[in-house]
Amino acid sequence: MTDYQALELTQEADTIIPQFTTRTLQPLESGQVQIKVDYSSINFKDALTLNAKSGVLHHYPQIPGIDAAGVIVNSASTKLLPGTAVVVTGFGLGINHPGGFAEYITVPESWVVPLSNGLTTKQAMFFGTAGFTAALSILTLRQHSSMLNPQAPLLVTGTTGGVGGLALMMLHQLGYQDLTAVTRQPQQQSYLEQLGATQVINPAELINDQKRPLLKQQYTGVVDAVGGSLLNNLLPQISYTGAVALSGNAAGIQLAATTLPFILRGITLYGIDSVNVPIKQRPVIWQHLATDFWPTNLTDFKVRTVLFKDLGLFLPTYLQSPRQGRVIVKIS
Repeated sequence: MTDYQALELTQEADTIIPQFTTRTLQPLESGQVQIKVDYSSINFKDALTLNAKSGVLHHYPQIPGIDAAGVIVNSASTKLLPGTAVVVTGFGLGINHPGGFAEYITVPESWVVPLSNGLTTKQAMFFGTAGFTAALSILTLRQHSSMLNPQAPLLVTGTTGGVGGLALMMLHQLGYQDLTAVTRQPQQQSYLEQLGATQVINPAELINDQKRPLLKQQYTGVVDAVGGSLLNNLLPQISYTGAVALSGNAAGIQLAATTLPFILRGITLYGIDSVNVPIKQRPVIWQHLATDFWPTNLTDFKVRTVLFKDLGLFLPTYLQSPRQGRVIVKIS
């Protein structure tokens, strides 16, 4: 039996304590695989696991990490063989199932996507749940014929973070020429322009002071990773038959909207859930990430690598200052 290290969260009153623990690989059940994790990444949800009141985790102890990429070492699956490089995101990994902040994970075969098109395990974690969510948002918006026009005015929120920043780069890669990035950090303008933004605005510029149910039609499509009051202000500005893909709630969960943009302009508000996307759809999304969605300017995107041994100290600091780009974790 193989022993391995995992970062485990334990709870003492309202305090969550991250600490390394030794675990042992157990015999596989039918349909399971064991993966030696090369890389994981840190997402907003991972950081929230350190807040007992966030409701992200329902029980402790738990091993967080909603992303993992590595190589299968043991398999009780007829579909997935040892030696296969794979990625796992969603399906409760790191939430109600031991997650990717560990040297090994054991998961059902129905959670696992083999990597293709030359995508490495490290590159898979450049994207992780954030990139998967961004790609799913864009694919959803592109169901609208108006989104196929490269001149369509588009807006992306949360652009200094993972979902928004990656969405901005993917849209730029797809040839869109009118991309507005929203940020509260004016010092990030040149960075966001490198990612593909043609203009950068502060959320205050979108505020609907007069609370009018309809405003000038400005945006054909929106990738919104923030939600809250910003979304309230955006909906009256969506163009006829335009759409919003909403994936986050960093600015709040309340929606104070009227029906008028929906019934007079025919707009659509999509909820984007990356956790429970059926396994049959996942390889298609990952193929987009490895091919036509792959940003040629990826080197401009801020990616920080944290060593597994330092993760226990780094994770509690993740939300303490404005974040930029992505953080990947080198496990092994």
